[in-house]
Amino acid sequence: MERCIICKSGKRKKVFEENGVIFYRCLDCGHAYSSFRQDQDYDGYFGYEPIESDSFWFKEAHKEMYEDFGRLFLEKRRGRLLDVGCGMGYFLKFMEKYPEWEAFGCEISGSAADFAVNKLGIKNVKNGKLEEAGFTEGSFDLITLFDVIEHIPEPDSMINMAWNLLRDGGSVFIHTPNIDIQLPKARFKKWVFGMREDARYLEAKDHVNIYSKKSMGILLDKHGFKSIRFYHLKPIQSVAGEKGWIGLFVKNIWHRLSLFLDLSTGGRLNIDNLFVAAKKAG
Repeated sequence: MERCIICKSGKRKKVFEENGVIFYRCLDCGHAYSSFRQDQDYDGYFGYEPIESDSFWFKEAHKEMYEDFGRLFLEKRRGRLLDVGCGMGYFLKFMEKYPEWEAFGCEISGSAADFAVNKLGIKNVKNGKLEEAGFTEGSFDLITLFDVIEHIPEPDSMINMAWNLLRDGGSVFIHTPNIDIQLPKARFKKWVFGMREDARYLEAKDHVNIYSKKSMGILLDKHGFKSIRFYHLKPIQSVAGEKGWIGLFVKNIWHRLSLFLDLSTGGRLNIDNLFVAAKKAG
């Protein structure tokens, strides 16, 4: 990829290398992208055998984040929600706390979708590509993408699909890593631990696009979304998939610091993950 997929600028620089995979950063919008190319519909994040061991990550570790989301976007409202990349279905299970909302999911991984349907009892899950799921255009009030868009090599098609599926006045919500904090963390880890063969400091083969606040805003704006607003939700209660209390303590202190810096700088400094919502103007 010679040009930035977000703003089409040809100005870039190499900012990180992870086991032979290079990360470039756009000098105009701050977007970062990996030299590793994978299929847009890659079905390799879940294998059937280890999937139940992932339950902690998707159920317990995300619980506080989901609760914050519910308070912000679901309470005292009703409608139809679509969770794109719903994984094992734990967010859809959480949605049962809000009977005013009819929740649907779409998941490319067959093993993850099977778990959601047969282990969690989630009925409204489509397995396959979003564009082939058969959802009616203009039929959803809220579309969520939790930890999805960083895996997608060509995000324009997904954001355009979200636009088409939303009703006028509906919103899309995206949670994704923030390159402005992920890159310094990766560099620090590489300096401390070196580049081990199993290093996943930027998860360069999975996170092929890592957004800045600016590049995320550009992506949503160019597809017609308005009222683009960034939020702070509780972080995932896990560090590298573990429950260690020291790491969680530091992570939660960091979350509070990010809130303070965001407020004190008028939103100019965001050291949190990106939590963004945008509206389809009617």
